Amino acid sequence: MLKSISTFAALATALILGTAPGSWAAEPIQLEFGNWLPSTHPQSVGSLEPWKKLVEEKTQGRVKVNLYHGGVLGTSRAVLNDVKGGVYHVGLLVAAYYYDTPLFKLLIGELPFALPGPVVGTRVMNEFIEKHGQDAFDKLNVKNVGVFVSDAYVMFGAKPIRRMEDLKGVKLRAAGKAWVQIAKDWGAVPTPMQPEEAYTALERGTLDVMQYSPTGSLGWRYFEPAPYVTKLEAPIIVGGLIMNKAFYDKLPADLKKSFDEELNPALIKMMVNVYEKGASEALEKMSQSFKAKGKGEVIALSPAEKAKFVKPTEPEWTAWVKEANKRGYPGELMMADFKAILKKHGLAPPF
Repeated sequence: MLKSISTFAALATALILGTAPGSWAAEPIQLEFGNWLPSTHPQSVGSLEPWKKLVEEKTQGRVKVNLYHGGVLGTSRAVLNDVKGGVYHVGLLVAAYYYDTPLFKLLIGELPFALPGPVVGTRVMNEFIEKHGQDAFDKLNVKNVGVFVSDAYVMFGAKPIRRMEDLKGVKLRAAGKAWVQIAKDWGAVPTPMQPEEAYTALERGTLDVMQYSPTGSLGWRYFEPAPYVTKLEAPIIVGGLIMNKAFYDKLPADLKKSFDEELNPALIKMMVNVYEKGASEALEKMSQSFKAKGKGEVIALSPAEKAKFVKPTEPEWTAWVKEANKRGYPGELMMADFKAILKKHGLAPPF
């Protein structure tokens, strides 16, 4: 009898509050999102925070996103292991850091002067992954939330870089193994460097030139210790969002569908839009800052000078194919398909 009264009271309360029976008592699923970018980074402000709000609204509070900015849960190089190990559920992954894993396949998009920008670059890479990269995430036992491409990188230096010769002997950031030989091709000294450490390294002179996204640099403020910004427009980074597989597998079927069909694509779209709109705005802000301080410059290379940077990197395209073959992948076919996709989207491969 008491049980019947309690049940009736609960149902009455639910109806009064306008909630479905049972839903009022459910605890929300806690989605832990580890973000190594600073909270002021354009992606943190323009993508991750809005996505948190979108997820909580679309799931009607069934999922609560806890965002941890500034690398408090782990560094940029630890994302794959952290997500796999359940330190957090979703993380921002940089493919360049994982040369020795199946994510090597994605590094075809980071070949010198391959992709021009985030919108078309993201389309190209997702089409390529559809053909050749779907298994990479499965082999790593993580859920692929989505892959995107950054805006074209620029060089931040304490001294102007106007010619390739200006890089001779200069300590140039190499984000991953694939970038090491490119730095050497330009006469520079390849220097491993995470974004989190670059500002201090530029200040101390342990790094001379930082290659990074103009949009992303606003959050890190590399233009302060390195106020000469050269628009080389290469490389472009292939990034991705990954989710802990066990966390995804435990989600109810309707939430899985919501993430797969709506929420995850929305996050990738937000990130691409931030990069697409952010590059020109960031360079303009830097230019205004340099004028106000009386030091610094945004440098645009002439076509002839840019061609000097492009030419010595041709062997890296061949090297990628050889490395793919060495790993048991069909390197020639993958490269042929990649170039065909580029052409389909109106892009001319440089080699």
